[in-house]
Amino acid sequence: MKAILLNSLWFFFDKVFKLAIGFTVSVLLIRYFGPEWFGKYNFLNSIVVLFSVLISFGSEGILIKLLVSEKENKNEILAATFWIHTGFSFIAFIASFFVLYVLRPDSGLYSYFFLLSLPSIFRCFSVVRYVYEALLQIKVVVIIENSVFFSISLIRFLMIIYEYPIEYIFVSFALEGIFASLGLFFYYRIQNGSFLNYKPKLNIIKKILYDSFPIFVSSFAVIVYMKVDQIMIGTMLGDSHLGIYSVGVRLSEFWYFIPIGLSSSFFPILIQLKKEISNQYLNRFLLLHSILFWIAFTGAVMIQFSGNVLVSYLYGINFENSAAVLKIHIWTAIFVFLGVAGSNYFILENLQKLTVYKSLIGLFTNIILNFFWIPTFGIIGAAYATLISQFCANTLFLIFFKQLHPLLKMQFNSLIHFRFNAFKLILMKRINVYGKND
Repeated sequence: MKAILLNSLWFFFDKVFKLAIGFTVSVLLIRYFGPEWFGKYNFLNSIVVLFSVLISFGSEGILIKLLVSEKENKNEILAATFWIHTGFSFIAFIASFFVLYVLRPDSGLYSYFFLLSLPSIFRCFSVVRYVYEALLQIKVVVIIENSVFFSISLIRFLMIIYEYPIEYIFVSFALEGIFASLGLFFYYRIQNGSFLNYKPKLNIIKKILYDSFPIFVSSFAVIVYMKVDQIMIGTMLGDSHLGIYSVGVRLSEFWYFIPIGLSSSFFPILIQLKKEISNQYLNRFLLLHSILFWIAFTGAVMIQFSGNVLVSYLYGINFENSAAVLKIHIWTAIFVFLGVAGSNYFILENLQKLTVYKSLIGLFTNIILNFFWIPTFGIIGAAYATLISQFCANTLFLIFFKQLHPLLKMQFNSLIHFRFNAFKLILMKRINVYGKND
């Protein structure tokens, strides 16, 4: 459990460091862009992010599982993953360009779109991060990525202060992603040699693609219903409305690293407990659910009292309507946190196919509600649509499948059973990996 704690602390240091610096720069950036240009940026970025999920093909959890259980094939797994990422990155670029052309054929945004898309093409070099995650050595990734992030953020800060043209800001977005991927790749190569010298095995590629496909469909559906509202607002209401909406959503989502970090750190131990058929397997899942629910609930309540002041202070009068979006959207965190906590359960129980149905329910719910509510209620309707779709996908869905009832039970138990003593023991590094003393 000590390894989980240390890995989580490095993960949180990564995110807190980026928040401390990046948040300040982003506030200045949003003020500098204004609602219209910030709306344009989010419209383009939503399209890029929408198709970037194709690059990894939903293989993140599968790859960590393979690297833990098949250490002897590490280089072959990395080589296969590299070429999978490379091929899909070009497919993603072409698909996203086509969508932009259909939605905004005369927008004049193609050069900005190209700059935002460049880091996705270089993501194939960052596949080595899965090795460090499997070994609970995330600090290597944290140090390299934060070095790049700090340097680029400083340059971006100076660009804003000295009022450089917006084109230069977009160039900085491209350089940050490219340098982070290449930096991680070359560090790994110096320490371990190049996995590109190994020929990728066809059976490994097939296994990764076959096992990852249901997760990819699910992940794509999740990204669609997390980004479709912004794409629809940008298309139906215009860039200024999208800029105002995006500020509220950004503030609501800024802490989503918490469930991702905790779940990633719990995952290797959950794999081991599952393998050993330990009776602490479900207890560890319940502990994770409990911690994440109460973090999300506490944060949502706090925002109800501070949302208006927070938005006005940070972004000024041009974005004051973002507060209403924030105070609705923040409640989605409860269902997002619980959904992330349960995502490992689908992998470990070989229920990846059900994630497809789960995500499609959320996707169709969100699209249908947005289609009717955006023209009628504007950006407030989009916020409510996201909240309801997250509830349908991450909680309501579990009712209809008997295999998922243990997960549903964990969600309900997390509401009433905080397990404070176990959480305290983790923080004090006194809890046993197999949970015999909790």
